[in-house]
Amino acid sequence: MSKDIARSPQSYENEALVVALMPPLLEQHGFAAVASKREHGMKFVDAKAADGSDVRFWLKQGWTGSRKYSAIQFGLFDEPGAAAFPNSHFIEHVEARVASAKAKGATHALLVHMLEGEVANYVALEVDDVAEAYRRQIGHWPKRARNTKTPTLWFEDSRSVPDTDAVMAVTELELPLSTICGVTASPKGTIDVKKVTAELELRMRQQAFRLRVGKRCGWCCVVSGTSVREVLDAAHLPGKDWRTDNQAEDGILIRTDLHRLLDRRLAELRDGKFWLSESLRRGDYGTFHNRSLTP
Repeated sequence: MSKDIARSPQSYENEALVVALMPPLLEQHGFAAVASKREHGMKFVDAKAADGSDVRFWLKQGWTGSRKYSAIQFGLFDEPGAAAFPNSHFIEHVEARVASAKAKGATHALLVHMLEGEVANYVALEVDDVAEAYRRQIGHWPKRARNTKTPTLWFEDSRSVPDTDAVMAVTELELPLSTICGVTASPKGTIDVKKVTAELELRMRQQAFRLRVGKRCGWCCVVSGTSVREVLDAAHLPGKDWRTDNQAEDGILIRTDLHRLLDRRLAELRDGKFWLSESLRRGDYGTFHNRSLTP
């Protein structure tokens, strides 16, 4: 999360967005039954591996201001004077956070670099390796790992600045998501050649669009009034292009089955109203014909 937007409305929106993007990311690598949870200020993502076993990721969103770097932080110290603390104090702080995540069932950690509403990069680790990576990073690159105020773990940096190799402390312990799922068997330190595929980019854009439109429409179907999030989709308004027009005002929130009628051209959005083909007007959907769209 970028320092200059920390605790702003945008930071909360980014947090909701990264959680919404976890299902398409993990499903791409073979996971099923993906669900996000928050417990005592910590975010987790639960999923089923290929063999049906449970995996819980400790979700950490990195702060960034660029496509070229990202790092996670572990919270401020309770006491002032961090600049004078020894390295051991920083390490103990990180170890305590890892222990807390493990106590809540975390088996792995997922460090995510979000940029402009999409996942730009990510690194997955065994949960114990979060502390190990930090010990390595502070041992060799203390200025990076201390960050003057709070323990900081850099997992991506391709800038032309000193100490960018600090990320090796993390990437040498990285595990491909497909290996954690049990679909492949790669050793630690294996990095996927292309982590974000074209298919994943599309699914992420769809999720981000749904989140924006859902917020604008109060998470309520503008045709039926249904407010069950699990059965609500975002549909583009007439004249809007799904490739480029994905802001909140570019769509409406609509029930999944009604969205399917739009896709099959059995329904249309006409002049601010929901229009049904004549063949459907006498059936179960007839009550929705010519109904005004009221977000």
